[in-house]
Amino acid sequence: MKIAIVTTNFPRWEGDFRVPFIIDVARAIQAKGHSIRIITPHQPGAKQYEIFEGMEVFRAKYLPEKAEVLQKDTAGLPAAWQRGFGYKLAMIPYIAALTCAVARHAKGCDIIHANFSLAGFTSSITRPSHHLPYVLTIHGSDIFKTVDKPLLKIPVKTALKHAGHIIAVSQALAEGAESVGVSPDKIQVIPTGIDISKFPVGSPERRKDTLIYVGSLIKRKSVITLLQALEKLKDSFPTLQLQIVGEGDLRKSLEDYTDQHDLRDNVQFLGTQSQAEVARLMRKAKIFILPSTEEGQGAVLVEAMSSGTPCIGSRAGGIPTVITPETGLTFEPGNSDELAQAVTVMLEDKTFWQSAALRGRERAKAHYDWNVLAESIIAIYNNVLQ
Repeated sequence: MKIAIVTTNFPRWEGDFRVPFIIDVARAIQAKGHSIRIITPHQPGAKQYEIFEGMEVFRAKYLPEKAEVLQKDTAGLPAAWQRGFGYKLAMIPYIAALTCAVARHAKGCDIIHANFSLAGFTSSITRPSHHLPYVLTIHGSDIFKTVDKPLLKIPVKTALKHAGHIIAVSQALAEGAESVGVSPDKIQVIPTGIDISKFPVGSPERRKDTLIYVGSLIKRKSVITLLQALEKLKDSFPTLQLQIVGEGDLRKSLEDYTDQHDLRDNVQFLGTQSQAEVARLMRKAKIFILPSTEEGQGAVLVEAMSSGTPCIGSRAGGIPTVITPETGLTFEPGNSDELAQAVTVMLEDKTFWQSAALRGRERAKAHYDWNVLAESIIAIYNNVLQ
């Protein structure tokens, strides 16, 4: 089978940590004996065409390279939409270029797997050119941040309506799709997996009292809640460190907060890092924290769990389906007091920490290994084709 994976975001080059779950699932499907072709918008510094790990990659230029700003970080298109009129205007050539690329390069494939709603929209409106059905995976903000915006709601509903089948990465997202009229029979929940081999367990003896966050520095990730919790913890745990991995519009304001609240000695802003470096940092950290106010699933939680790093996450979106009481702790979104209390429990209760580390690794292997999840996705392709 030849699958065209259409996605609005993709690694720009080998080692790039951008949306690793897209390339990971492509690898897993390819390993089952299938052929993969990637169709995605171009990003500055990336090649327009290349063979990437045995897969054809077509990147569609939509503006002169310096003006290709819609995916300047990992926050996604909904975050770019909120940055101002210029970004909204850039969406027109962006959609047009991706639409033309899908119409041209999906030909010769057997089926399209669209990741994110906008990719599903382009797959839908180009069907007269390629005549292919498509499966749509929804990941989070492409549903949560779009269905209440009139200009974005139309393409999202079009993508959902015409998909042969919809994969939701969490039950919360499945319910989000149902809320705009999609039949439950058309939706299957398959979580975002990881390549388990890339996140080996770190030694408990080599871990320091370090908290780690990996993700975009944007409002819905609520990193400010994490800083507020750290402020409450520093007197009880004066050597506690926080590593923040990622970039985004709020980096400067978050750095200003650390300076204003005397946290600079406890916080490191590490910027964007490679997947290998993220895995290394996770192996050395004591606790991974995801404080989002909105989250489709939180694949980064699974990466931490695979590394034997217990997780604390907010009770938002799909996070509580990943973190069980045996593998970590949860808190009310935005509640820094509850988050600080959860960190205290995790640091002081060594028996619970050790148990959560073991159970988390077991859960990651049992439920989130792409080698297993790929079989379910391929079964959906076959059903849609039939």
